Amino acid sequence: MRQSLLTTAAVAAVFFASGAWTPQQGWLAAGLSAAQLVPLLWSRRAPALVLVVVTVATAGHLLLDQPRNTMYVPVLLALHSTPQRWLAAAAALVTGAAVFPAKGPVDGTLLAVTISAVAWLLGAERRRALADRAERAARRLHDTLAQTTAVMLVQAETLRAVGDLTDADRARLDTLLAAGRGALTLVRRTLDDLRDDADRAPDLAEVLARLRTAGLVLDRDPVLPELPRPVRELAERFVAETAVNALRHNGPGVRLRLDVDAGERVRITARNPLKGTSSPGGGYGLAGLAEQARAAGGTLTHGPRDGEWVVSVELPAAVPRSRTGSRAA
Repeated sequence: MRQSLLTTAAVAAVFFASGAWTPQQGWLAAGLSAAQLVPLLWSRRAPALVLVVVTVATAGHLLLDQPRNTMYVPVLLALHSTPQRWLAAAAALVTGAAVFPAKGPVDGTLLAVTISAVAWLLGAERRRALADRAERAARRLHDTLAQTTAVMLVQAETLRAVGDLTDADRARLDTLLAAGRGALTLVRRTLDDLRDDADRAPDLAEVLARLRTAGLVLDRDPVLPELPRPVRELAERFVAETAVNALRHNGPGVRLRLDVDAGERVRITARNPLKGTSSPGGGYGLAGLAEQARAAGGTLTHGPRDGEWVVSVELPAAVPRSRTGSRAA
């Protein structure tokens, strides 16, 4: 709220200093000016409603008196906070139409619509940057805390099953397991809110070494070919996720086989025996990996096959080019 208050105060200062409203304009203009400025305090909480109110008030103010370009500065701020494209376009057109009678098609309508479009695009870029930041945080959370907690739970469950423990020791382990499962649930709920992506992949050798210690049987580490950084990070995430899932769903002693086929496209396949008739399904990690694989021009599939749980990802060996011809970052 403090930031909204400061921003609104700055806009109001520009608004009044430029003469967008003066006492000579009367009480109606004063009321319209207030309707343009006061709702901006809630632009973060109710951006669509604020944009509608501010646009209507701005149009009335522009038509009431000789307009100044600073009269629609409040609309620009409301546009910056509004994610709805169609609503932003409508607000820009209404503002452009209101300024047309006094300023004409170029200095009036075209200028107002152009500046409104720039304000909305800047806001859209800011929202995208914030979303990317949240995705990076969630990916890092998944690649570290969720995987580590899963390994701890597997170790504790194994100790409870085979260890020579007193009743008191078993009670303590039960408490530990309940707390660990609760923490893992909270992590996954947080991931659902934040979504995923990351600046860098986890250290694959370290992840696999930790999982081997916890009971994963992996004959050899996968040898990945030389790949561009984004593709390699995605491939390493795939290996780490499938290894964690195999251990979590099947327990210590599970054997995971990883096959890598390299060419124009890289295909990595992970296989492990199914435990009884259960199927681990596709959780948050696989869903996120599938989404990233599609974005990179690849595919990810998973499911039971011949008594095994098979997860396969196919990725381009080079970073795909964007529509403009440049390589995607």
